[in-house]
Amino acid sequence: MNYALAQRESYRLPAGLMALGVHAIFFGVLVFGVHWQTNQPESFAVELWDSLPVVEPVPVVEAIVVEPPIPSVAKEELTPVAKADIEVRQKIKNKTEPLKPSAKEIKAQRQEEERQQLEAYADKRRQAIQESARAEVSAATAAEVGRYQDMIRSKIRRNIVGAPPNLADNAKAEFKVTLLPGGMVLEAQLKKSSGNAAYDDAVERAIFKAQPFPLPKDEELQQMFRVLNLSIKPQE
Repeated sequence: MNYALAQRESYRLPAGLMALGVHAIFFGVLVFGVHWQTNQPESFAVELWDSLPVVEPVPVVEAIVVEPPIPSVAKEELTPVAKADIEVRQKIKNKTEPLKPSAKEIKAQRQEEERQQLEAYADKRRQAIQESARAEVSAATAAEVGRYQDMIRSKIRRNIVGAPPNLADNAKAEFKVTLLPGGMVLEAQLKKSSGNAAYDDAVERAIFKAQPFPLPKDEELQQMFRVLNLSIKPQE
C-alpha cells in the first residue's frame, strides 16, 4: 500500500508541472490578445464639401454609318449608251470657253467677209453673162442647124419618085441618117413608118439619091450633122 502510494505520488509531480506550463501559455496568449485589441486605430481625415461637384455629361458619340462600297463596273460591262454618255461628259468637261476676239481681229474678219461677198457677186455676174452669151450662140446655132436641115429635107422631097397617089397629107416617114464628111450618106435607117410601105421605100431611095447633102461651112456645126433624125412628109 505504501509502495502504491509512493508510485502515485511520483506521477503527480510531472502532471502538475505540465498543468502549470499549459496555464502559463494560456495566460501569455490572453495577455497578448488583450494588448493587441487595445491598440489605438490609425487616424484619417475627412474633407467636407459645401456642394457636390458638377459632373459633366459624357458626350454622345454618333454612330458612323458605313455605306457599302459601290462595285466597280468593268469596261466590258458598259453599254454603248453608257460609253456615249461618258464620252459626252468628258468632252463637256474638257471644253474650255473660247477667247473673245480683239477689235482688230473683228475688223479683219468683217473685211474678209465683205471681200468674199464681192467675189461671189462678181462670179454670179460673170456666170450670168457667159450663160447669156451661150444662149445667144445656142440660139444662133440652132437656127443655122435648122436652116440646113430644112434644105436637106427639101432636097430629099424633090427626089421622091413613085409615091402612091392616095397618100394622106399628114403621112410622115422618120429616118435616122448617118453622114460621112462632105455630106455623103453612110446609112439610112427607118425609125417610124408612115403607115404606107410604098412611101417609106420611096423616101429611102430619095435619101441616097439626094446626096451629097448641103452642110454648113463651120466645122463645129458640121459635127452636128454626123447623125440626123429626119421626118419626111409628102408636102410641107
